[in-house]
Amino acid sequence: MPFYEWSESMSVGVPLIDSDHRALIDLINRLHDALEYGAGPSDMDQVFQSLVAYIEFHFAREEAVLAACGYPSLAEHRAEHDRFTADMRYTRDRYFSGGEAGLGPHLLAFLKDWLNNHILVEDMAYRPFLEGNAEVERAALRFGPGLSDPDPTPPPPRPAGP
Repeated sequence: MPFYEWSESMSVGVPLIDSDHRALIDLINRLHDALEYGAGPSDMDQVFQSLVAYIEFHFAREEAVLAACGYPSLAEHRAEHDRFTADMRYTRDRYFSGGEAGLGPHLLAFLKDWLNNHILVEDMAYRPFLEGNAEVERAALRFGPGLSDPDPTPPPPRPAGP
């Protein structure tokens, strides 16, 4: 059973945004698996880099969609995205500098809680502005398909060493 699962209650009504949210959940599950199976530094770096890059990609798409529908709280939504992205970069850097032992479980709980709140509260606030707006789909499509099928295979366990 995955650490984190998508629910239809998370749908904002734009298939590409929903697909992005599913991909973010899949990446959080990959991070969970990498931590659970003791992935090595290069595997962890790849998972973190993918997660941060996809967060940035998704936020850019979502903000373009919100601009296209004239969402009145776009500036506040963008500021929340900027804070979260900065937090993720800081956390990634702290993890790789060895600055905090046991960061993994705290990070996973933070990611899950943040994304749940962001989708179910913050993103649901813009849903009424998307409905019936043809420009929304065009804005979402400008970014391409996104990450539709991330590799669900956990990294192999690190070999036991001296």
